Amino acid sequence: MVRSVLSLAAALLCTTSLMAGDADLGAPNQEYLDQKAELEQMLASRNLETYELSFVPLALDRLALKDRLGNVKIYNYLTFRLRNEVADQQSKLLSQAKGYNEVLAAMTAQYEQARVAKANGVALTIDGIKGDDGVIVERKDAQTQTRAVHLDVLAFDEHGTRLRLLNEPIGSGPHESFNFRDLGDTNEHTVSQLVKDKVEEVVGRKLLSVDQISAIKLPPYNPTKRDEIGWAEGEVYGVVLFQRLSDYGHQFTFELHGLSNKFRIHWPEAAAGKPENYLDAQLLRRTYVLQYAHPGDEYFRDQDKFELTRQGWDWLPTFQRNEQRRAMAYTRYFLNNISDRDDRPVTQVEDEFWKYYADARTQHAGKTDKLPDLEATLKAPAP
Repeated sequence: MVRSVLSLAAALLCTTSLMAGDADLGAPNQEYLDQKAELEQMLASRNLETYELSFVPLALDRLALKDRLGNVKIYNYLTFRLRNEVADQQSKLLSQAKGYNEVLAAMTAQYEQARVAKANGVALTIDGIKGDDGVIVERKDAQTQTRAVHLDVLAFDEHGTRLRLLNEPIGSGPHESFNFRDLGDTNEHTVSQLVKDKVEEVVGRKLLSVDQISAIKLPPYNPTKRDEIGWAEGEVYGVVLFQRLSDYGHQFTFELHGLSNKFRIHWPEAAAGKPENYLDAQLLRRTYVLQYAHPGDEYFRDQDKFELTRQGWDWLPTFQRNEQRRAMAYTRYFLNNISDRDDRPVTQVEDEFWKYYADARTQHAGKTDKLPDLEATLKAPAP
């Protein structure tokens, strides 16, 4: 993260210097072209397009297994269906965005050759012209492509860790303002081939664990193509296993990370010519959330059933180290202030950047090959 954002800021600052050094602005020098190509390669090597997968929960239940000593171990399992498609009825889909579709409809009504294509996402195209030349506008984040799915699941109950019984009234103490999520008894997914096999026997279906799903490439969903076990192309059925969930919980929440890579940052308002207070920034990740009710007391829990009460997408806080927060804030500051203004000339901002860049190289002394001394390179005489 630090290397990427610093490279971006350095490339743009270097572009200003390199282009300014040319008498003919229409002919950038070779060093500028090389750095531009390096930046483009960095972007091309990463899958930066936003995506959203279709997830449907099937069953949440518990399983009791005996080991060779006769001890009973309790596991909970969540079975699900996963498809590499955008069409999720629980989400406001980009491919079904009302405003976007209204604009496309108005364009097709106004221009005879304009067409709306819905093969992969929703795009406005020119009739009779194939390829990129025929595309006027399209939503990249409404498209699907072959991808690996790295699913991670966290489960917790309604009981938090804050002590509320001594407050009057209850829930009014200063600890309610602590800046962290107060989760109850948390449980992360586990892996057990023996338990997975037993769950397959119970539900009567082939299932993949989250590790097995992450090891395959999931193509776009195509219901017209089926494999030997009846799964459609781009579709898998899986199971998430947990060590015994708390018998005292009555409301369980499951957060599924990896079904979308959408990310939001809410930066606090910054003073003119100053970077944002990155410690107060809100970093939110799009997460699929399931909520189940588990009525009953702690006795005879095997007779109590889980009831799905809510499912859908939420924007949840995500952890980012202060080093990454600082790098993002200062990159935004440098990029937003690269302009010729009376109060903030380019040379002043550039001097601030090189000081920050030198400090970053010092903090990553063992990785100087990843953060080369670009300032010395620029000041070196031309060969």
